[in-house]
Amino acid sequence: MDSNPLAFISVDSTDKTAPYQQVRQQILTAISKGKLKAGTKLPSVRALAEQLGLAVNTAAKVYKELEAGGAVVTRGRHGTIVQATDDEGSIAVADAASELAAVATRWGIGERAALAYVKAAFSSQL
Repeated sequence: MDSNPLAFISVDSTDKTAPYQQVRQQILTAISKGKLKAGTKLPSVRALAEQLGLAVNTAAKVYKELEAGGAVVTRGRHGTIVQATDDEGSIAVADAASELAAVATRWGIGERAALAYVKAAFSSQL
């Protein structure tokens, strides 16, 4: 197994999207495309931060958000592992949410306003 399954991750300092969102999106995309398989152990928060030149708290935020979305699970000393899922819909929605956050950030639209757009979109689907 590759010693660093996230070696392909990079942060574009010229992108207006927050670094943690860039990293989160790249990991979600890799999971949805099968590049990161269920059960793959991810680097520690410190190792990821060092690899990308990010603050440890920024790398921790990436994993925390991925875990909240069900893409990964953190098992204490055993590390952070890509979660097994057969639910392609959840992965697709997580991908879309990450893309929405990136677009909103680029256009200076805050979280509250972006969520209002999502709620309005759901209302129009009824």
